[in-house]
Amino acid sequence: MKIVILGVGGMGAISLSKTIASMAISKGLSVKSSEIHGMAKKGGLVEIQMKVGEGLNGVVLQGEADFVIVLDERYREYGFAFLKKEGRLLMAEANVREQIAKEFGDVKFVSSYILGLFVKLGDVFIKDDALEVLRNFKDADKNLMAFGRGLK
Repeated sequence: MKIVILGVGGMGAISLSKTIASMAISKGLSVKSSEIHGMAKKGGLVEIQMKVGEGLNGVVLQGEADFVIVLDERYREYGFAFLKKEGRLLMAEANVREQIAKEFGDVKFVSSYILGLFVKLGDVFIKDDALEVLRNFKDADKNLMAFGRGLK
């Protein structure tokens, strides 16, 4: 499975990639990833490319991704370039991000919501794979609730 995650600093893109990697490793799958986050602290792009259970490196070329996860809608069009024909782009719309930030106290919980969507729409991971990892997070209760909302 080839995945690209796009966001900006502080949105949880790197944490989301590490969560997916932990889920994969727990299932005995290989994980290769590549991160680009040079200007992330100044609002620049954070881009993570991952391969789960395949490949010798983490580079995902344009037109190859099974999933593109966009945490900042400014990068939506850029994300479409990575999708293969049958691929899926996952993104929380502005109203969903605002609801999650208001309810849970921080926009960073949007990444757990997106993880729920990813698990629901994918065929590699199941709910319990994510729960096992999220239970160990700081603010586990909020992450689990946001994840559950994405699963619906």
